[in-house]
Parts: sequence; structure tokens; C-alpha cells
Amino acid sequence: MLLETLKDFDWMNEPQRVRFDENGMHVVAKYRTDFWSCAKYEFRKDDGHFFFNRVQGDFCCDLNWSFESPRAFDQCGIMVRTDADNWFKASIMYENDEAPMLASCSTNAGFSDLATIPLPVGVKHIWYRLKKRKGCYVASYSLDGQNFIQLRKFYIINDNDEVQVGAYLCSPQRDDFEATLHELSLS
Repeated sequence: MLLETLKDFDWMNEPQRVRFDENGMHVVAKYRTDFWSCAKYEFRKDDGHFFFNRVQGDFCCDLNWSFESPRAFDQCGIMVRTDADNWFKASIMYENDEAPMLASCSTNAGFSDLATIPLPVGVKHIWYRLKKRKGCYVASYSLDGQNFIQLRKFYIINDNDEVQVGAYLCSPQRDDFEATLHELSLS
């Protein structure tokens, strides 16, 4: 990954441990971080690590994560947000060591939902694509970087012309989840 392509990106909740090498950006998630909101019960977690760029209008964001030894609820994926109450995330997530899932969460007006689909056992590398066109978002994923499968179409209720989009990482239950961001492009 060329550092020049990342010059316009910024961190929300910058992690303490980030390093770069020829494989990409290695990030270690801080303990008990997450993005989740349930306004009804006044529960909010908005402390995950989000590496983003501000974008106006339509866009396409592609990124690629790899990871080793994920444990329950570790996440590395793609996110778009307008504010703390309105955002979307998609990531690989394990509920246990043998059951990888692709999870997507749309949060509108402070209420998060969760949808999951099973993935093959042993997945340790995943590509994401997020597009916005005329206010409609489409999230897709790929296990080979070539063939993308549509995961979800959605709207953000409080959508703005300018949004934040990029890569995110969190670890709700441990402090040593590391993942590598290999590619990140925005057009």
C-alpha cells in the first residue's frame, strides 16, 4: 500500500499500535472497543478505530483486510458514517473460533441492527466494496478479490452530501487483535 494514497485519511479513535511495512498497515485494536448503539437502552459504543476520508457525493471504496487468530467478536471491515447516530459497518466476525460470519450493521437515529451470513471455515482474508450512488449505498464482499457478492443495500436516514468512509477495526472482548489493511482505494 502506498503511503501517498493515505495522506488524506484520518483516524477516529486512533489506535496506539500501528505500523507500516511492504504488506500494508498493521493495526492492533484496543481492548473493549466497538461500534454499536441502542438508544432505547442508552447503550452506546463509539470507540472502535476508524481510518477514514471525507467524501462528497457518489463514491466507491475498496479495501482488503487480512488477520490471524480472530476470537469472539473481533472485527475488521468497512464503514461509512455521517455522525454518531447514523452509520453502517460490515466486517468478518467470529462468534466462536470455528464459525466465521460476515456481519453488517446499519445504525439509524441511534439504533443498530445486525445481519449475518455464514462464511467458509478458515477465512483469514477478505475484500470489501462500498458504493454510494444517488443516496443509495451498496455493500459487497469478496473472498478472492475478483468476484464481489452483494451483501446489502441500505440508506442512512440522516445522510449528508459529505460522509466519512474507510476501514475500521475493533475488539469488544480482547486487547491483542491485529489485522493488516493491504489495500484502500477511494474513487
